[in-house]
Amino acid sequence: PLLLLDGACGYGNQISTYGTLTAALSNPLFNDGHTCGACYEIKCESDGCLSGQPSIVVTATNLCPQGSNGGWCDSPKQHFDLAEPAFSQIAQIPYGHVPLLYRR
Repeated sequence: PLLLLDGACGYGNQISTYGTLTAALSNPLFNDGHTCGACYEIKCESDGCLSGQPSIVVTATNLCPQGSNGGWCDSPKQHFDLAEPAFSQIAQIPYGHVPLLYRR
């Protein structure tokens, strides 16, 4: 069963509203919650990208906490923590972490 949490933005059941096209943002992007609900177009920028570098649009629904695995969410990094189904639409899963291009 899926564990459905409100997330830092308090959006309730995010899966029913947004599916898996959501992102937890690092502190610089989260901006004290001012970017909750913002949409970002993102695409993979280098090694590990899918052919043609497809982009996806994700909604900011959560905060990626400081000190998380790998330190990817630590300030001052600009990081999008994606669910595997979203990540797999832009990059190869074995890479796990890829540089991104993004725009709001």
